[in-house]
Amino acid sequence: MRGKLGRAAFVSVAPLCLLGAFLVPGSAAIVTAPVGSAADGAELERAQAEEVRWRGVIAGALEFVVTFSPVEGGGYTARLDIPAQGLSGGALTDVVYTATEIAFTLPIAPPSGAVWRASREAGATRAAGELEQGSSRVPFTMEMLAEGEEAGPARPQTPEPPFPYGEREVRYTNAADGTVLAGTLTIPAGAGPFPTALLISGSGPQNRDGELLGHKPFLVLADHLARHGVAALRLDDRGVGGSSGDIATATSADFAGDVLAGVELLAGQPEVDSTSIGLIGHSEGGIVAALAAARSDEVDWIVLMAAPGLPGSELMVMQLAAVQRSIGRPEANIERQIEVQRRLLALAAAGADREALREAVAELTAIQVAAMPAAQRPDQEELAPAIEAQAEQLMTPWWRFFLGHDPRQSLREVACPVLALNGSLDTQVPSDSNLAAIEAALRAGGNDELVVEELAGLNHLLQRATTGGPEEYAQIEETLAPAALERITAWILAR
Repeated sequence: MRGKLGRAAFVSVAPLCLLGAFLVPGSAAIVTAPVGSAADGAELERAQAEEVRWRGVIAGALEFVVTFSPVEGGGYTARLDIPAQGLSGGALTDVVYTATEIAFTLPIAPPSGAVWRASREAGATRAAGELEQGSSRVPFTMEMLAEGEEAGPARPQTPEPPFPYGEREVRYTNAADGTVLAGTLTIPAGAGPFPTALLISGSGPQNRDGELLGHKPFLVLADHLARHGVAALRLDDRGVGGSSGDIATATSADFAGDVLAGVELLAGQPEVDSTSIGLIGHSEGGIVAALAAARSDEVDWIVLMAAPGLPGSELMVMQLAAVQRSIGRPEANIERQIEVQRRLLALAAAGADREALREAVAELTAIQVAAMPAAQRPDQEELAPAIEAQAEQLMTPWWRFFLGHDPRQSLREVACPVLALNGSLDTQVPSDSNLAAIEAALRAGGNDELVVEELAGLNHLLQRATTGGPEEYAQIEETLAPAALERITAWILAR
């Protein structure tokens, strides 16, 4: 899932069935009557200046959140969260956001996208309309969230001001390609300088809080560190928030360059102890941390959270098997999936064309669908757009790099102290084989300053979980297990 090798949530049943299980056939007339009371005009002014979030309910059952972001020169972009279905930050197209009309399309929803259209009184904070997906038309309602108001399940660990530490906005440039990174430096109270961590997110575009399904793990982590005397820099990924660039055309090696430019910035900050600047990377962020530490003597320590120790081509097979077992798929079906996926990944790594990839994705998808209850199986028309999107994704620079990169190569070159933590219930980066690979690679390179630990009962997001499957992420209120937070902080302070 996206925070956590989010792009590596490869061909899975849930995205293929997005929304489908919650829509009912019918031809209800589109709701056009305005709903709700008019605002005093402040909402429209705010919408022009900053992000605006709306919470909605489809057919009285399925909750979603839409975030509208103004674009310089006019208009809006938008992204969609559907916590119950594991969708976070889904890119929307055909976005309309005016005083009386709201509309947007989720292009990845089968068979040809899902279209929301709603109306409201001028400036009203409530709206109603209809969602159209294939032949289904379903009513929904929306209500604008107040500034700072949260949606979805409770997130009790999200820190609330006032904070007993300072924060400063920072911006710097990766000179290698001119990418500008923006973020927040959290500074403990008292006299410095302080040991400082640069936080590195997992795969997919994320903001500086690592926001996912209502969770803000990097905000929670930075808060915990600052309260215990460790400064932290958390950043918007390329193309997100205040950062420039295009994450879609970049690879983990490019992100390592962003990190090293951040380390250089931190070394010049008066509150930062330049002899104790470290990296904390989650999931793919652990790959990036190792790449950066192998390239620079300025990195003094690294913490790997749920990080892979094996090549992407091997990890994806392990991930597919673990996720499918967590949802109870028959073992014979899983073995067939593994066989086809190995062939698919080999094609992708070799640079196969779209048609070859599409055929392999379609074959793998058919095997997955065959294991679903008959009433839940989408038809070929519904599957086609998702299959095309998967094939297209496998042709991107990120995927080609990820499948071919072996994290053990850079880990063997890491000379600084390392803490590696993985959860025993992680289905995206299974802990036993990946922790073993991380430890073996570090020792092979002569690095004995390492601590490698499996944390019992934690999933890929280092939450306390039941099955560890991605479908649990949104429903668990805990953002980061206290045991993980305390272990990371204690280890850093012991440096």
